[in-house]
Amino acid sequence: MKKQNADRAARTPKADPLKVEKLVELLLQRAWTYAELEQHPELELKRRSLQTYVKHHLPAAGYKPEVSTDGVRGEVLIRLPTQDAGDRQAVDRALRALARGMMEGFFPIEGTDFGRPVKRSPVLVIASGRPVLTEAHRKALMHWINASSFDPPRPVQIRYRAPGDTDEGALRPRTVWPLGVIFRDGRRVYLPALTEDATSIRDRRLFALERVVPGPRDCGVTKVDARIAPPAFLVTQRPELARLVEPGFGVVLADSKADRVTVHVRFDARQAGYVRGRQWHRKQRERVLDDGALELTFGPVDLREAVGWCSQWIEGITVLGDERLRHAYVESLEKRLKTQRAVTPSTPRE
Repeated sequence: MKKQNADRAARTPKADPLKVEKLVELLLQRAWTYAELEQHPELELKRRSLQTYVKHHLPAAGYKPEVSTDGVRGEVLIRLPTQDAGDRQAVDRALRALARGMMEGFFPIEGTDFGRPVKRSPVLVIASGRPVLTEAHRKALMHWINASSFDPPRPVQIRYRAPGDTDEGALRPRTVWPLGVIFRDGRRVYLPALTEDATSIRDRRLFALERVVPGPRDCGVTKVDARIAPPAFLVTQRPELARLVEPGFGVVLADSKADRVTVHVRFDARQAGYVRGRQWHRKQRERVLDDGALELTFGPVDLREAVGWCSQWIEGITVLGDERLRHAYVESLEKRLKTQRAVTPSTPRE
């Protein structure tokens, strides 16, 4: 039976999201017959297709159409329960607004279902410090996504300027195999990839989309001969994106023992209420102290990522360990304090 259902689902034509939305809008207004829906100019669906939408596509989208028979005319009537469908429609609008707000400016959403403005949605997306991306960056992202969708991935050339690069020779395009796209905190797009000399997944590189450098005639990511052999292990083992990062915490994995630390911090009673119950790591422990303070322990994580995480709190945090993290955190604080104290106060310019 399960195989029959799977075969039937495979044969069912895919739903058009716009037709699903229009059909929901109509069925919320009143009960319709199949004949009436066939005549509707915005649907352009024949009876058999309408039956497929009612039986398969609407339930797959979270709606439960009610099908009944008119006792007088004997015609089949289709409607949607107003309350349930109305709630679902509101959630759909909110989800589209959320997706549009997060992706706009990063992904090329024009012409897609996410590109349409969402009216009357109570969702607003805010992400401070978002990089300003150009049309070339969005084209580069499209090329990257396309190359990473193959198995194994297709190679591309990327022209990239790392934060410390000052030599123009560093912009020489390099051949890489894209592994996908990582969207972090609604503000940064990272492009994980393997280079030609990679011998394991530990040799992956992480490129920031805004640092891709377009050329006079290209967007900074260009196709190369697809017959170039990828790293051998990539042919037999396609890495999962979730295994390339520390989910919930950072985009850098602590692959080597030298980079690996355990976070052990204490938040005072004033700050504890803002931290309690939040999840940063799959191996996380909380302990509430008698004075209301909270001790939090998790790891292992990357040392630099851990220092950055500890530094985000303005006050109320004490780093207890481990020893390497405590030393690196104190060193970071001292450097910033020294730099700050050396600054001569200035008068803001008008």
